Amino acid sequence: MTLTANETFPTEQAPEIPSTTASESQSNDTPDVTPTTPRSPREIVRLNVGGTRYEASRNTLLRFEDSMLASLISGKWKEGEGDEEIFIDRDGRRFGYILEYLRSDRVHLPHLSARSALMEEFEYFGIDADESKILVQHDFMCLDQLKKEIMLHQAAIAEKEREVAAILESYRMAKEFSEYVKSWGLNVMMQISVQQNVDREMLRECLMSRGLKVDNYKVKEDGTVIAHLVSLGMSGHARK
Repeated sequence: MTLTANETFPTEQAPEIPSTTASESQSNDTPDVTPTTPRSPREIVRLNVGGTRYEASRNTLLRFEDSMLASLISGKWKEGEGDEEIFIDRDGRRFGYILEYLRSDRVHLPHLSARSALMEEFEYFGIDADESKILVQHDFMCLDQLKKEIMLHQAAIAEKEREVAAILESYRMAKEFSEYVKSWGLNVMMQISVQQNVDREMLRECLMSRGLKVDNYKVKEDGTVIAHLVSLGMSGHARK
């Protein structure tokens, strides 16, 4: 077939290829991952102080930045990591006063004798507490506690006095026994009078530390206490 100059050969248009966006070109098998924000530090800290449990905010415990508590909570100590309870081997009751001071900038103690003990706790935790803000309740509410403490101190003093008397008496008896042995050249049982105000069980222990043994005590009609005393090395021979 012959074509004239005005005639053109029909052309085929190329198929239209749809354009794709970056999101459409991504494989359908690829999951859509949304970045997550890091978890914020926990605001409530659980503490176990000597068996007594407390809960306090991080801000409260971080109030004194250079304190041991701040170091503990900020993660410098391994025990402070995670959500586990933090154990501190201190007096749990006194730690309650520490928290009261951290929260309200002052603390009220039930009696004066608790002040020195609390100051020791402040020193341990590295908290520079203002002593003028540690207040003591001088009223009838603290009288019972003070009376109990007086009784405890009196009992402790009486116990020490009995111990002192037993030690002194054991030295006196050991000296007398030693002089008896030197004079007679024998190491046998000896009867020695004992002061009536001496605790006999304490005296028995003190004499054992001196190398002597009390076989038994006897009380005479006039109230005199007699100890049957032997040397520990010869106690077996004395019984035969």
